[in-house]
Amino acid sequence: MESAELRVLNTPASPVSAATALELAERVFAAKARRRDWLARLPVEQKYRRFLQLQRMVWETRRAAGKPCPAPWPEMIPG
Repeated sequence: MESAELRVLNTPASPVSAATALELAERVFAAKARRRDWLARLPVEQKYRRFLQLQRMVWETRRAAGKPCPAPWPEMIPG
């Protein structure tokens, strides 16, 4: 049976793996800047919903791993 390392080594190069480290870093930082701009334009309610979604994901992951974590905030915006 073929080992995982050999399968990786025998896999043809993808366009991402063919990029130089500098090109890859430029792509990552450009995507990060686009995402920040997009998030900045969202209304506060949508930002709050996305924040809650991230909180729930972290909470579920930590709970599944058996690590203590505070419960996520409620869905309703206080006010």
